[in-house]
Amino acid sequence: MIDEDWREFSSAFAESVRPEDPRGRTGKRLLVVSVSAVLAVALGALVYGALGGPAFALPSEVKAIAPSPDATPYQAGGQNSGQVWKAIAGPACAASSDGSTSFAAYGYSTGTDADGTTAWTESDSGGYNGEACTGGYLSMPVSGKADAYDAPRYALWKYDFSSHFTVASCRVSSYVPTNSSRTQVGGSPAYFYYYNDDYAPGATADKQPQPLGGFLVDQVGKKQQGKWFTSPAFTVRTGRVTVKLVDAGAKSTDVPEGVHVAAAQLRLTCTST
Repeated sequence: MIDEDWREFSSAFAESVRPEDPRGRTGKRLLVVSVSAVLAVALGALVYGALGGPAFALPSEVKAIAPSPDATPYQAGGQNSGQVWKAIAGPACAASSDGSTSFAAYGYSTGTDADGTTAWTESDSGGYNGEACTGGYLSMPVSGKADAYDAPRYALWKYDFSSHFTVASCRVSSYVPTNSSRTQVGGSPAYFYYYNDDYAPGATADKQPQPLGGFLVDQVGKKQQGKWFTSPAFTVRTGRVTVKLVDAGAKSTDVPEGVHVAAAQLRLTCTST
């Protein structure tokens, strides 16, 4: 197991990644979280680990972002309106006719494990219903650790607005489905990374683009559910954005079937700069 040294990232934080599992299991990456990660993202710097490998930007340790005050419906299908491009993607959403949006789940499996916990599950309602989306969503089992995630298991949303413009200020809005069971909607919090490039599933870490940063969304509770939560703005220079939801999360003895994080609808709004 190789130690990955997380050096100073835009002078905003310095953390180190240690071997994550004394049993020698592979496939998990530690989430070392910093309150200043968003500031680091804004500076747009990239640093490397002590052994020359890429260091990854981190989700910031912030409180769950507040519900979005603007409930005005957005255009679906990635249509350009002046200098603003908006699109929605996710489970149970119609694919865009021009291929500008997509959603996929990786490491997907169904059934029940020997310990009684369930794998991925699907729900037909509770998610966002509108703009070519019918309310369905997926529930992904958590890794069992609040500070680590399983590398092969994640959900991926992709957006491509490069035919309209490439340099933009973007925000991601995440919809939290309505379901009181943490076996369905239990991200506390849910960890999202965002990239300003394409993300190639199955490629090794050194072949992947570096995430610009990330944000957290608390999915548990009536005050959180049935609402949109919008990330801080970030700069994109490629005309493409990929958002990745990982399965970091602790297990709970109160949830025998296993805590799951909801993968639902995400809306991307970008303004050319």
